[in-house]
Amino acid sequence: MPAVNRSRYDIYADIISVLQFYNEAGISQIARRANLPIDRAKGLVEFMVSRGLILRQENPKKRPNVIYTGTNRGYQYYELYKQLHHMVVELTDDELELGTGFEMK
Repeated sequence: MPAVNRSRYDIYADIISVLQFYNEAGISQIARRANLPIDRAKGLVEFMVSRGLILRQENPKKRPNVIYTGTNRGYQYYELYKQLHHMVVELTDDELELGTGFEMK
């Protein structure tokens, strides 16, 4: 089976889905569950924090030292992503079954 390249938006959705499932997670858990190298996960998570999709919190009493949680904006993004993904996959499957596609005019 060929490898499927994920877009940046697919990866954002994967990260938010991890946070939705676990409620909060450290960077190692996010990287592992989203199937990302830790250095790439750190960069993406910090970008998402800067855009208000997830929240970074210090956790001085226990490990991990920093935990991440989803925000309302992040969960809204995830819901919209799922709807759009479903529509695109559904259209593609229908086109393949019927042997038709969209024609540009």
